[in-house]
Amino acid sequence: MLISVDTKERLKVGALFIFQSYKVIMGSMLTLFVPQLCEDEEICSISDNLIHHNDDIYHQITLGFNFLSVLLFIGVYIIELRRENWCVKYLDIDHNIPDNNLESIIKDKPDLLIPLSKHNKSYFKSIFVTSLVYSVNLVLSSIFIYNNYAGIPSVTSYMSYVVLILLKIYNSLFISYDSMKNNKALSAYIMEFTSYNKIDVDHEHKYRNNNNSERNVQFNEELIIVNNDDPSDNSSEDKEKELDQEKEQIIKSKLEKDIIEEEDIKIDV
Repeated sequence: MLISVDTKERLKVGALFIFQSYKVIMGSMLTLFVPQLCEDEEICSISDNLIHHNDDIYHQITLGFNFLSVLLFIGVYIIELRRENWCVKYLDIDHNIPDNNLESIIKDKPDLLIPLSKHNKSYFKSIFVTSLVYSVNLVLSSIFIYNNYAGIPSVTSYMSYVVLILLKIYNSLFISYDSMKNNKALSAYIMEFTSYNKIDVDHEHKYRNNNNSERNVQFNEELIIVNNDDPSDNSSEDKEKELDQEKEQIIKSKLEKDIIEEEDIKIDV
């Protein structure tokens, strides 16, 4: 049984969604999952972090923003997955054409342009509101964790959770805004790997010099081949003239190549 390309893309998106859901929950519920000290100077459990400070208004407000952030991220993921499913169904990926090709081919197709625009706008608005609420959540949680600081475990857990979720927010904001502004359908899950496929301009001149040396060797070999041609079979002046012309042509082509290389180096400088 063959699996279609669309099914493979949906499976890939689903697997990435599960992973991202984990880091969003951990990064939003900082007051629960970051180690903190209880009143007996021991590390609190998750249940302790949930109910131990039940009489603390600040703890309740912070915990409320924790849960609100999770709910908003769930909303973002619902919008994100709907958009991704629509893109998988109606669009395709071709690495041989540029990313901005879609705008030129759907501008006269309202049945594709209008839904894409709605998905992009909804995606951007949802992640924008969520990022604002999470910013408040991060400030409140940071103050609360600082007041119940438990040493290095608090720092490492806090940093790892926050960095992961900030990367998620940054990527979603960039993808949604760029897609909305330029009528693109950038995927929120399928990321491309980049391959280095040319020499850096700061080092290219070194290899140009090497190429010149290789051409000099090739030039000398060509001259040797021409000189070693045995003219005994045809000792006429025409044969000698032909050999001289071949030498002149080789020398001329070599000089032209050197001039072109010098001009390219001057331009780079």
